[in-house]
Amino acid sequence: MSTIESQIQKLNDTNAELARVNNELTNTVRTHTSKINNEVAAAKNIMSAATASAISEVKADANAVNAEIKARMDDAVVPWLPAMTKVQFDALRADRKQKYAGSGFVEWGKHSSVYEINANINEGMFCASYNGESSRYSKLTIGSKLGSSGQSSTEFASVLVDGVTLRLSDSRVDVYGIHCTFPEAPDGTKTYDSATGSVTKHTNAEVAFASETATNKVITSRKDLVFLESWHEKITDKDIVYPLGNVQYGASSYEGIALSNNLVAQSYSAFGEWDENTKGYGAKWSSLTDVQKALFLSEPEHNIYYDAEAKIYVQVRYRMRVIEGVSDDWNELRPSVHEITTEWAIANRRRITFVQGSGLSISSTVFLMKGHTQTALTKADNGIAEGEAQTLGRTSFGGTKPLALPIALVQRMNQGVFHPTYNPMGAGKLINTTENGWVHWYASNAASVSSKSACFIDYREGGVGDKNRTVGAIRGGDGYSGRLEQYKFHDAIYAGQVEDLRLNANKLDVNKLREEVMRKAVAGTLRGKEQTLFTHFKELKSGYYRASNEWNASFYDSPQDGNTIDFFSNGFSASTPVMVWQPATGVTLYGTVSNSNAHLKLTDQFSNLGGERHTNPLSKVGLTHSDICYFAELKKMGSEFDSLPWVDIIGHPERIATTFPNGVVGQWVPKLPDNSSGYPLNRKMTNAVLNASYSRDLGVTWTNTNVGHNALLNTSSGSWNPETVALLTYESQANFTELATSSNIVDSRVGDVFVSLSASTNQGNRLHPSLTNKIGKSGVSDPTFKSYSVASSQVMNDKLVYEPKHPLMDVAKPANNSPAVKALPTITEKNGLYYLQLHGAELKHHTPTFTDVNPSVNTTYTEGSFYRLTNYGAKGYYVCEVTKTFVFYTNTDYIQMENGDIVHGPTNQVILRKLNTADGSSWGDDQTIPIVNGEDVKTDLNGNTVKVFCHHTQIPLGIAHND
Repeated sequence: MSTIESQIQKLNDTNAELARVNNELTNTVRTHTSKINNEVAAAKNIMSAATASAISEVKADANAVNAEIKARMDDAVVPWLPAMTKVQFDALRADRKQKYAGSGFVEWGKHSSVYEINANINEGMFCASYNGESSRYSKLTIGSKLGSSGQSSTEFASVLVDGVTLRLSDSRVDVYGIHCTFPEAPDGTKTYDSATGSVTKHTNAEVAFASETATNKVITSRKDLVFLESWHEKITDKDIVYPLGNVQYGASSYEGIALSNNLVAQSYSAFGEWDENTKGYGAKWSSLTDVQKALFLSEPEHNIYYDAEAKIYVQVRYRMRVIEGVSDDWNELRPSVHEITTEWAIANRRRITFVQGSGLSISSTVFLMKGHTQTALTKADNGIAEGEAQTLGRTSFGGTKPLALPIALVQRMNQGVFHPTYNPMGAGKLINTTENGWVHWYASNAASVSSKSACFIDYREGGVGDKNRTVGAIRGGDGYSGRLEQYKFHDAIYAGQVEDLRLNANKLDVNKLREEVMRKAVAGTLRGKEQTLFTHFKELKSGYYRASNEWNASFYDSPQDGNTIDFFSNGFSASTPVMVWQPATGVTLYGTVSNSNAHLKLTDQFSNLGGERHTNPLSKVGLTHSDICYFAELKKMGSEFDSLPWVDIIGHPERIATTFPNGVVGQWVPKLPDNSSGYPLNRKMTNAVLNASYSRDLGVTWTNTNVGHNALLNTSSGSWNPETVALLTYESQANFTELATSSNIVDSRVGDVFVSLSASTNQGNRLHPSLTNKIGKSGVSDPTFKSYSVASSQVMNDKLVYEPKHPLMDVAKPANNSPAVKALPTITEKNGLYYLQLHGAELKHHTPTFTDVNPSVNTTYTEGSFYRLTNYGAKGYYVCEVTKTFVFYTNTDYIQMENGDIVHGPTNQVILRKLNTADGSSWGDDQTIPIVNGEDVKTDLNGNTVKVFCHHTQIPLGIAHND
């Protein structure tokens, strides 16, 4: 091998070695690179997992921190949201409980002075009054901005409920405060069983009337109760907040915050179980911004507080409730006035008023009166009813219960046709005989009616009514109303139907209260309630008074001999209320059928109608044995009004019995028609039109027209033929006082003695008949009402311990032989409430027969006799009070006093009392106020029997307090 070849070989070997080494190095590098890549990838995976774990831990820590921050902020909420704490809220409640007399109205709110569209009831309460359909016609309204008037310092009412102040506004109509809606009037399809308390809704009126039993009756007249219910509720329970706490709030926004009415079940906002339409507007709490929440929390009128212990917001809420009655009977409506039970607001002795509070629907629990052991929370508060024990913390949050504040009781008409015998509470006309129009009951072409059920059954189904209920409704208008007085429509709420149950929460100055209330009583603006009457002359309708004892009087079928009258077998069962009239004497008596057949219990006082009192003998009130007496069943209907739809009945009892064999609404006028003019109305007429429906053929045909009326004499001024039977329809204001037991006087103060004989209701002629059942007839030009002071020193230990004396009255001789009344007002307290108390007497003006006497002649003066001394300084008129014989001018034992009385000096006896009038006539007043319980009679100085009384106002004036 040559050197070159050798060198080439070496070079090749060297290259091969280099290639091998290079390959090994490459493989090594590749191996290391792969290993590094694997290690890098593993490191990345480890780092990624570690990072995710750390982030998760950080997030968890952050959430925990945020939760702690929120909890701490909630615990210290005041600095960032302006809510009142529960401690602060309860402190304010406690202050108000000390400031006010109890739960009630702090401010009545204003009422409307726009009389063309509103009828005022009392301060702050009114209803619509104009003709035509109105959205407010069937509502009761409290508070007004529209032409507002009244004593209240605020336009809308402010109510205190257990120390919480509630502002009554629903904002449905901006100018009005709050509206109360009512269920439909009775339509003849519901029955109420008084034995079980059950109400049944039937398919129609025919089925309802067919189901009647002795205890199960169709509801054709009822009263509905209005009250305010208040409770405490956690906002988070329903996640809603309501403006003012009113769950019936009616506006869709509040201060720029949108509100909704679909956030909760409709029943939560309903006025009652019958209400399927009312939906209250509120805001979803969790959707509000902090600024929006702060708006609700910062305004006290929303009544929201923060309970730090429970860590929640609580709102005090309210709703107006309207309970559909089952009849005209209600009891226990004043939480402190016990009548039957200790449960509040019962109807016909049955439970009907139940708690709802925070519940979505009405519960089975009830409200309680003050006397119940479970009223521990509000025991001292006479204005409020309290939920029973199991409502505590359930239907009201925490240690509170739902509470109820009475507002009003409303008499309802019914949806049937009006008929004076079968349906006096109906509102509609009835179908005519050709079934193509609607007419009044007296029309010649009116369909015949022989039952109450026919008034509710449609004429196409055998009745005389309208199943569509347009007839007698607002939408039908006056042309379809069957009524002749003020209550035209069954679905309207009228002022005269409303009994105001509200109480003044303020502590009242009793002396100012007495004077203010007495002014209203004289002006005729105090409200009252009274029932209408129904008269039934039966086949047995006359008899003769025979004898009397202290319990009752017997009646026979002839003036001498004859047989006793069998009342029981002739439709006059025991306890039937009766009216008795004797034409020859003009005596009218009232009472009941005794438990002993043939006997009646009677007095001459209308207040004894259906009562147990009896005057013995009846000759004391003028009844004779020889003259015929007529008697009728005279019963009070259940319906009550402040403004009565009154009917007087004129006619001979025989003809009335034939014309109306089943009786008729109204009260008989005790004067037989004889073609003379001037028939005295039974009550003071207060409207301008006297309407008459009359027949001369025993009801075969009728005439209806407006007839003359003498407002001063209060008579039907026309003449009536002896064949006539007439129904006179007019309006009359109810009495506002009632018989009462003489009670303690608050603050030992008395008012002035009030005297009135005026014919005007704004000068005492509403108070006058309320006290005596007599009507003033003196004209406005006469001195018709006056007052006389009585010293308060005559009151001892809060009682009138003896008959107070007042100055000699200088009331002139009356015009039209008007009666008069005098009354002493005081304030008394019963069941924690104030009432006006009136002691007084009826006054009769009398001109006696005088015997002329020469005072220089020896004369025997006889007690009770009247004398005119004819000469010398003693000339004048006298009545003898003690029998004596003497010569006045020569017997020095007899002295004439400065006031004219002739007195026997040794005994200081008044022998001849001077009658200081021009003709010797006088009121026979003894200058004393009689102190009696209820009613009684006494003999006045003229020898007349006069009524004496103690009355209290029917409706309380305020809540009593001790400071």
